Amino acid sequence: MEYKVRPEIPKEKIIQVNNIKKIDFNKPFKFIYMDWWFNVLTALPIALVHLMTYGVALFVGLRIEGKENRKILRKQGCIVISNHCHYFDTVFANVFIFPSIMHTSVAQRNFEVPIARRILRIIRCFPIPANGRGLEMVKTSVAEALKRKHHIMVLPEGDLVLLSQTIHRFHMGAFILSYWNQAPIVPMVYVIKPRKFLAGFMNKYIPNFWIRMKLVIGEPIFPPEPTQDGSLPMDALRDMAEKAASWMEDTIARHHQVET
Repeated sequence: MEYKVRPEIPKEKIIQVNNIKKIDFNKPFKFIYMDWWFNVLTALPIALVHLMTYGVALFVGLRIEGKENRKILRKQGCIVISNHCHYFDTVFANVFIFPSIMHTSVAQRNFEVPIARRILRIIRCFPIPANGRGLEMVKTSVAEALKRKHHIMVLPEGDLVLLSQTIHRFHMGAFILSYWNQAPIVPMVYVIKPRKFLAGFMNKYIPNFWIRMKLVIGEPIFPPEPTQDGSLPMDALRDMAEKAASWMEDTIARHHQVET
């Protein structure tokens, strides 16, 4: 397969965080909580998050396309991927697949912000260590979650680029996790369009929310079968990544072209 060279995210577009609560991964660290008591303690906060998310979804006119492709989410644990272009994109995905449970991976630095880390923990996020051993360290926790038919959301672009409709270079973590666990990739993509009605007035006060959004769910992409020697079939995994990225680009282009 021919691979398209996609741009890196410009450094000036990466949102900086005050990550002062450093995590020492040399000590035991619980990446994913699946205990009954955690579900009880977080039930009310998650319900409040869901209510707020429905309100935001109504405000941005969120519509969903490709609902038939979510059938596999009811049958087995999956790796869910999407572009990362809005503050609420991961939350929208979590609410959309409810009552199924999804755990979302985030960059370590985002999990080191004192107050934000508590909120992220409540809404079932977990950090990917930035020490070069991140995937290996979360491997067992991810496998256990998938066995329980939970889902793992990974943002292969790595960082949020607000309101961007460009698909940036993918990291391979989602596809390696898919292969290790023989779990299908379910691609999603957010299409964002600006609103024209009262645009000047509204963009002055809520510039990042005066938009229309559509969530499109794609057909699942299945990983290659395990190799006999246990090695990673990187060419096949890159094919998976290229297929997912191309589908996202084509879907965004199609929806913008239709309006034009």
